[in-house]
Amino acid sequence: MGSIAQTAASNFRVQLDLPPGLYRWLSDEAVRRSVSLEQVVRLALDQLAETENAAFDIRHTRTWQLCGALAVSEPDPEYVVGRDAQGQEMTNYAEHVDDVLYRGT
Repeated sequence: MGSIAQTAASNFRVQLDLPPGLYRWLSDEAVRRSVSLEQVVRLALDQLAETENAAFDIRHTRTWQLCGALAVSEPDPEYVVGRDAQGQEMTNYAEHVDDVLYRGT
C-alpha cells in the first residue's frame, strides 16, 4: 500500500511499497542511467501515460489511418446514408465492415 501527500510546489509526493524484484530493477536502472530512483519512476510513468493515451486514442490506430484512404466509386445503395456538404454520398460501411467484406462467403 502507498500514501500520497501534496507538497508546497503543487506536486504530489507518493510513497510506494514495491516487491523486492521490482525495487531491484528500479535501483539497477537508476544506476545504469546515472539518475535518481525518482527520475526512473517519473520516466516510466510518463511513458506509461503516453502509451495508454495513445492506445485509447482511435486516431493512433492503423484502421483510423486507413479511413479515407480508400474510395468507393460506386457505393452499394444499401449502405448510403446521405450526402456530405460537397454532395458526395456518405456510407455506413464502417458499421457493417464484416457484412461488406464477407458477403457471400
